[in-house]
Amino acid sequence: MIRISRLNNKLKLLYLFILLLAISSYYLLPRVPKELTVIDKMGKHSTALCPQLTPAMPAQAAGFVDDTFSLLNWNIYKQQNPQWQTQLEKWSSETDFITLQEAKYDQRLIDFSDQEHLYPLQNVAFSMQGTDYGVNTFSRIQPLQKCATRYSEPWTYIPKTGLASTYAIRGSQQTLLLINLHGVNFTLTSTPLKEQVSPYLQLIEAHQGPIIISGDFNTWSKARSEEVIDTLISEGFAETLFSKDQRLIVFGYPLDHVFYRDLTVLGAQSIETDASDHTPQRVTFSL
Repeated sequence: MIRISRLNNKLKLLYLFILLLAISSYYLLPRVPKELTVIDKMGKHSTALCPQLTPAMPAQAAGFVDDTFSLLNWNIYKQQNPQWQTQLEKWSSETDFITLQEAKYDQRLIDFSDQEHLYPLQNVAFSMQGTDYGVNTFSRIQPLQKCATRYSEPWTYIPKTGLASTYAIRGSQQTLLLINLHGVNFTLTSTPLKEQVSPYLQLIEAHQGPIIISGDFNTWSKARSEEVIDTLISEGFAETLFSKDQRLIVFGYPLDHVFYRDLTVLGAQSIETDASDHTPQRVTFSL
């Protein structure tokens, strides 16, 4: 009887350990939403898979893209460096669009958005401990349409996301298409990156108006760089170049890029900072 009692106690402890492990895994491991999920000023809701654009919320336009405007692109490293907010506030004061990768959509980022009077669009890659992570596109004017993608890393299964949004142009029937992409990273070939970019190529073919594609493309090899750069150049895009290039370089190749079509670059700056493991790029365009 004593042995049976001891065995039962051991089984209870084992069951308790398994239960605690399951609970901790639920809260500590990344959770991927079942549907493509976007967060905007109206809250969190499902969205269409690119290249199918659907109306943004709310549906009416608020503001227009002017003849001259600026964009900041930055992998913000999940806001792990405490200097991120001071730097982002400084740069955003003269910026119309911000494309972030590895954005942690917490209260501090929400407060930043409200303080700067920006419209947020966050495509949720995963949630962890109740906080959503992914790409985020901030804009000073209301987006008209949007669509999104999510592509799982083949080895880690943690997704990388992309987001497309359109904006009304003052005095024109055309719209600006802005694509924010965080490229899939841990792959042996460039094929997964090609597959990730493919829906946006279909979107580009159908779009009437200027286009910007910015993000962290994880182009750390010749094959990956050629897959992105050569493909976009063949579609009529140009890549923004910087006189003093401070971009993060891995194996001799920059990871972050800003491509554009049917626009003129008036100024381009690669900004040195230690507020993230990546440095931002700020580009001023003219229609």
